[in-house]
Amino acid sequence: MHRHSVRLVAVAAVGLLALTGCGKKGRHSDGGGFVSGGLGGGVPSGASGVPTDLPSGMPSGLPTDLPSGAPSGAPSYGTPSSSPTTLGPYDPEGLDEVDGSNCYFDPSAGQLSYGVTVTNDDTARNYSYSIAVSWNDPSGGLIGYRHKYVTVLANSTKKITMTDTTSYTKRTSITCQISAADKTPAS
Repeated sequence: MHRHSVRLVAVAAVGLLALTGCGKKGRHSDGGGFVSGGLGGGVPSGASGVPTDLPSGMPSGLPTDLPSGAPSGAPSYGTPSSSPTTLGPYDPEGLDEVDGSNCYFDPSAGQLSYGVTVTNDDTARNYSYSIAVSWNDPSGGLIGYRHKYVTVLANSTKKITMTDTTSYTKRTSITCQISAADKTPAS
């Protein structure tokens, strides 16, 4: 029984060699009937028991005529339904996206406040804004200064109140100014 299965394997191997054309002499540079690099490496030329010629009556090549409707080439899997979005460069200047309102100074409490609205119009990216606000007296002298980070989601608006305390006590009009607003992508 064992010998019969060994013969079947040998006949199948010869048939495979015949179909692929690997058993012809002079077809490969090593002179043998096998190509090295396959399973178990190559077989040296002149090895005993290795057939080198095709048996008569065996086909010498693969069929060239395919039935109609047979696929050709690699299978196509179509395009993915959603491709990853590549986010391009961004402008780190965010001053145009920040607006202030309600500039207020309470001299009795030494309290300064300023409402800031940050609008992120980018539809795909969140940003972290670094915002600086200064309060100035009528002559342009600095009364107070506050710096704050705020993250605004894509296509959203956030309102914050900037506050600071000061020892300035004169009852006079003051000005509030957003002196810087830089942005960086946030996750």
